[in-house]
Amino acid sequence: MGDEWKIDIDIPDIGMMVTLMTTAICSVIMGAAEIAYTMLWITASYVRHGKDFFLDLLNAKALTWTAEYILVAGSLLLLSSILFLLSSSFCLYELNGLSKNPEKKVHTRIAFGFFAGGLVLLFLALISAIILRYL
Repeated sequence: MGDEWKIDIDIPDIGMMVTLMTTAICSVIMGAAEIAYTMLWITASYVRHGKDFFLDLLNAKALTWTAEYILVAGSLLLLSSILFLLSSSFCLYELNGLSKNPEKKVHTRIAFGFFAGGLVLLFLALISAIILRYL
């Protein structure tokens, strides 16, 4: 008799859905921008230094400033973009699971861990670019 006023509504957690979707969209934008920026560096270096520049990147004894910049900052940016895209994929996976089962436990620590790792690598890439350029 006590449950006659109880209403069972199967609505997923709207706040978590908005958070996951926002994280996924930001991760995709940042990851794609980092990949495009790295490709812009490589193209500009190719235009400026010619074909032999890429061979010098692979087997150079003493790297020039541009080569160090591309190897260090470019590698960190690409690793950061991979973490951002993993964060986006995981957020979309969790969002799909949450929309199918409103009682599903969302693993936010993993999603935000990928996102935070991408931000840390992005910060390291920017700091390394500044250090390589001005020191």
